[in-house]
Amino acid sequence: MVIANVFRRRPSRALLAALLAAPALALSLSLPACGKPSPGPPAADTAAPPAAASAPDPGEQRPDAGEAARLSASMITVAHADVHEYSSRRPKPTRSEAEALELARALAAEARRDPARFADLARERSEDPVAPEGGDLGTWRAGDHPDIDAAVAALAIGEVSDPIATEHGFLILRRDPLLSGARVSARHLVIAWAGATRAPAALARSKAEARARAEALADRARRDPAAFDALIRAESDGWDRDRGGHLGAWSPGQGRYPVGFDRAVSGLAEGAISAPVESEFGYQIFQRVAEQAPALLAGAHILVAFEGAEKARATVRRSRDEAREEAVRVIEEARRDPSRFGQLATARSDDATGKRGGDLGSFRRGTLPAALEDALARLQIGEVGGPVLTQYGYHVLLRREAPTDKEYVAR
Repeated sequence: MVIANVFRRRPSRALLAALLAAPALALSLSLPACGKPSPGPPAADTAAPPAAASAPDPGEQRPDAGEAARLSASMITVAHADVHEYSSRRPKPTRSEAEALELARALAAEARRDPARFADLARERSEDPVAPEGGDLGTWRAGDHPDIDAAVAALAIGEVSDPIATEHGFLILRRDPLLSGARVSARHLVIAWAGATRAPAALARSKAEARARAEALADRARRDPAAFDALIRAESDGWDRDRGGHLGAWSPGQGRYPVGFDRAVSGLAEGAISAPVESEFGYQIFQRVAEQAPALLAGAHILVAFEGAEKARATVRRSRDEAREEAVRVIEEARRDPSRFGQLATARSDDATGKRGGDLGSFRRGTLPAALEDALARLQIGEVGGPVLTQYGYHVLLRREAPTDKEYVAR
């Protein structure tokens, strides 16, 4: 297995875009013996030899024997004009191999002066598909990636290697702490900048302004962690703000979220707030929360849309007030005979689900708009409720009995 498979194991949107736009990576590293001094600059007409990792500081952390079977690292790639394959979203560089080695040495030196900036350097300067994620390769078992295993194993935790010559340019590696295998659960607040993925169209905030705003909100959240849910609903630019930014529960390192998310959350105590983490969506602030079994809901609805509501048909001409009055009439009629709810939905609903009697099926909390789920959860089985206003119009609801989680999974 080669390092390309590390990338395929955790396909974030940014990574998938990069991989689909370029050939798969297959690094063939010529790994150095550890402890040898770095070579001098190469002659202009010769390929640069691989460089050795810097000698570790005696005080640096070494993994114990139990951890030695697993490895974790981040990387920065400096490419040159003669690389065989190039898969970065940045334009292919025109620099020579000698110039690439000089730049790689300068970046390695900068990373050693301030190891905490390694991820920022990767995002700013690295030329590979994992640059948007700070170069983070995650955690893997020794032997899974023999192309880089020896180079990473020779480093202490936090140590940065000298540049290593590869057919894709020069790699700079930093050995990272292992990701915990324990499941985590979290919620997040997103502060986007103009042009970030899924950023609101009208957003004019710069990236620097977004970072300052995120840092201020993280400080505020640390002073009152219990109010983080309200802070998310008031301040987040995330699409999931109305459901409290809940990300659910997951096992780090399995590809559900970028490794940067995994590291930020797994390093927190329950209830604690993370520092802002840069991603393609903006700066994200995480709070680790207790894992809870997701609640299941089941029901049906009748939508009464109004002119100007999201996804309303062109034929809808009623005003918002008229839509509410109509929804109240539907509720009164449905309550007189709840068994006719499906027929009412077929005849009166402005939603496509009307064709199947308004049936919403069974679903986990966090699937529908929060206002709908909260209202449905407050109803008794068989009770009709509403009207509930969403961006689509007014909803009339009927709660039905949901299956158990075991039955839901079996389906």
